[in-house]
Amino acid sequence: MTESTSNGNTVIFLGPKGTYSHQAALQQFGHLEGMDFTPAKSIPACFDTLETDPSVSYAAVPLENSTNGQVVFCYDLLRDRMLDESCAVEGHRIIPQLEIIGEQYVAITHCLISPIEGVSLDSLASYKLVRVYSHPQVWGQVSKYMAQLKARCPETKFETIDSSSTSDAVLKAIERQQTEDSAAGDTLNLAIAGEVAAHLYNAFLVDTAINDRLGNTTRFLILKRVADKLSPAPPANVSNMHVNLLMFTLELDDPGSLVDVLTVLKEHKLNMSSISSRPYNGGQNGRKWQYIFYIEYDSDPAVNRMDAFYREINDKCVKWCLWGSFPRNQRYYQ
Repeated sequence: MTESTSNGNTVIFLGPKGTYSHQAALQQFGHLEGMDFTPAKSIPACFDTLETDPSVSYAAVPLENSTNGQVVFCYDLLRDRMLDESCAVEGHRIIPQLEIIGEQYVAITHCLISPIEGVSLDSLASYKLVRVYSHPQVWGQVSKYMAQLKARCPETKFETIDSSSTSDAVLKAIERQQTEDSAAGDTLNLAIAGEVAAHLYNAFLVDTAINDRLGNTTRFLILKRVADKLSPAPPANVSNMHVNLLMFTLELDDPGSLVDVLTVLKEHKLNMSSISSRPYNGGQNGRKWQYIFYIEYDSDPAVNRMDAFYREINDKCVKWCLWGSFPRNQRYYQ
């Protein structure tokens, strides 16, 4: 693998600008001068561009939400890259093209946003149709609020429409409001997004902090190419402890194989902070309904004991991949 020619100052995120992914990128790199923040059209595009475009150095991608749980799309993108046969292999270890170098936690505070001025909660009942645009992940975070909104306006029909991002939802609402079917004045297009997106696109806040649960937060991963020898100054809000993301597959129908791996963690006194799994096709003997496991565990980078740990992991897994060992963000503890 050849070393890339990246100059180390471009980070890609799910766009357009003003998304929570943009906020995560700013939290990670905003303290550095000369950084270029470039939006992508989708989460897969963030991965693909980082892998193939030498001018892009980093990517910020969502992994999980404190209300909705996993962003399974991102988990599956990690899975597919681990199982890609083009990856380098050392023993049972898979070495992908990308690695995780950091994490960011972004408080998700949704707002109801209008493309036209003067819209209030009370005035929504005057419309026959209200379309509401947002990212699919958002609906589970505002379900009670949407139910209350519909109950408040029983004569108004509400439609929810998916968009590729929360910022794109604002743009879609603005664009749709300008079409002929909205000109009669009986149709309104709204968006659910962050306040930053509303200000960025000159839209108007109808209601703020509409999340069903306070403290809703999304965790983002910061990725770079393995080949890049980049080491930017970390943001100030990181702890001395590192968190590690490891993925692995096991012998099919081998009783106790998962316990054997978890026992290695216990024997090395490594605290596991999370465990999850996703199905994958085409594993051993071509059988369906096999699973890849994801575990995260804490480690102290000042204590050099990990080589023995990984030797034991290598012996107990069919395939395994360490996606990164990176500083734990202090916001994890809040």
